[in-house]
Parts: sequence; C-alpha cells; structure tokens
Amino acid sequence: MTNKMPKPATVSFMLNGLRLWNFGAGVLPENVKAGTFVLSTCQRTLVLSLHEFPFEKIALSPYQLFKGQEAYFFLLETICGLKSKLIGENEIVGQFKDAYKLYSSNMQKDTSLLVILEKLFKDAKDIRTQYLIGISQKTYASLTRRHLIQRAKATHVVILGSGSLAEDLINQFKKKATVSICARNSVRVNELAREHGLKVIPWDQRHSLTTEPFIANTIGHQEILFNESFFENWSTTNADRLFVDLGSPSVIRTNLTLSEGVVRLEDIFNEGAVVEEQKREQITLARLAMQSITEKRLSLFEAKLQRIPSHRTPQFA
Repeated sequence: MTNKMPKPATVSFMLNGLRLWNFGAGVLPENVKAGTFVLSTCQRTLVLSLHEFPFEKIALSPYQLFKGQEAYFFLLETICGLKSKLIGENEIVGQFKDAYKLYSSNMQKDTSLLVILEKLFKDAKDIRTQYLIGISQKTYASLTRRHLIQRAKATHVVILGSGSLAEDLINQFKKKATVSICARNSVRVNELAREHGLKVIPWDQRHSLTTEPFIANTIGHQEILFNESFFENWSTTNADRLFVDLGSPSVIRTNLTLSEGVVRLEDIFNEGAVVEEQKREQITLARLAMQSITEKRLSLFEAKLQRIPSHRTPQFA
C-alpha cells in the first residue's frame, strides 16, 4: 500500500467527491452542465455530479445538498422507495433505470459517475431483496387500477403519456379493459400499441377526449394541457366518469374534486400513506443496512485507488 495521493484523474472515483442536489418536483436549475446526471420524478428532481458545481445558475427555489456518503445513502433510500410518499413503491426503480440509460448514451457522460450509479443499483437490489420484500405498498399504477377498474368498473381506459409509468398502467389495465393511448411521442406510442394491442388516439385529437369517461394521465409538464373548459365538457358529457392525474407538475386545471370524478396525485399518496408497525421495523433494518453498505462502498473505492499506480487511469468492472 502506498501513501501517495492519487492523481486528479482518480479522485473522481471516491465517494467523497459525490454531490447531490435534491429539488422539489418540477424544479430544475438553469443551464445544467453537460455530463451531469438528472432524474425528475413526481416528487423530486435529483441532480448528481462529482466534485464540480453543475449549474450555470442555481434556482432560487429551496433545495438540499448532500455530499459524499450522505449523498450515496440518500440515493439508496430513494431507489428503495423509502423517500417516496408510497413507502417501498417500485416505480422509482424504473425511473432511475430510464434516467441511467439516457445518461449512459450521453457523449459527455462522466464514466466515474456511471460506476457509482451501477453500484447503487446493485446495492439497492440487495437491500430490497434482504429487507423490503413485502414492504411495498400499493404503487401508483395498482392504486389507479383500483380506482378505474375495481371501483369505477371501467371497460375502456385512455392513458395519456408513453413513459414507464404509462406502460405500468397498460400492464395493470389490459387484462381487464380495452386500453387506448394518447401521447406526443408518436414513435413510442406506436411501439406500445404494437406490443400491447392498443388503440392510438393522435395527440392533436386529445381535446376530443371529453367523450371518454375514464382517463389516466401520466404526463407531467409546466404547460396546462387540459383546462377548465375541457373538464366542464367532460363532466357534462359523462355521468359516470373518472380522471386520474398522476402527472407532476400537473397538466390539468379544474375545480373538480375526488367526489366529482377527478383523482389527483395527492389523493393517491393519501390512500397509500399508512405503514404498519411491522413494516416500520423492516424499514429501520433496511436503513441500518444502507448505512453499512455506504461505509463499505467508501472503503472499497478508496482501497482500489490505493492499488492503482499513479500514472494509470483506473478501470473498474
């Protein structure tokens, strides 16, 4: 073992250099630098970098900054669903994987950051397997199915959006109802339609959906896509109706409430908010294991650095 300090090229492999910014949902600083990992979900926006400050200009909105081990631990909790309002939910895993695939295809990606993300996935999988089996509460997709299929008895559902959550909904609905899809990304829409046997409603015809009583939205955007006029026509046309909005930021604007046929994301959160005492114990054990794994990762990265000759750039399997 040598006491020499590693070259700057190797320092990025150390967890001590990890920086994580946790913003609210729908918030993203201006001009995020290339090579920065970004994950946007319905509950938060995460920005991950090594050493560097990744923004040209940071937003004035509130945020949390985590460094080193704290950042790794926070990411583990998030991937395992322990930072979600639906404790233990699985959708976050798919969202992380999608963001990882997008980042790994970026020509300016930070390969050191990719290594850390890969270790995160492995460690999170181990935690879920060992401590969180059975902890997962009803997910967004299954709770939406409960509203639309079990309670409303819908035989045809229109899904808005074409991302991972939209596909989760398709899988939840297609055995019990006819499913149509409507989204901007026509290429992805056609792929999903072929794979799952869906009817496609062109995006430029979305305003005709006032005649559809059962709709599930997965699109999150700053723009209002379905306004008061849409919902006035929709509620007048359909006596039995349900519009489930899972988008964040919400793309709907209406005063209609749950009792009037509009289920918002907050209603979904409230429905899955209760955690039994036994599950709390499992969560405590999982967090203790996360702390141990985080410390282990730090030691392993540092040990590998010590074994690498100062003139070489490290390559990790």
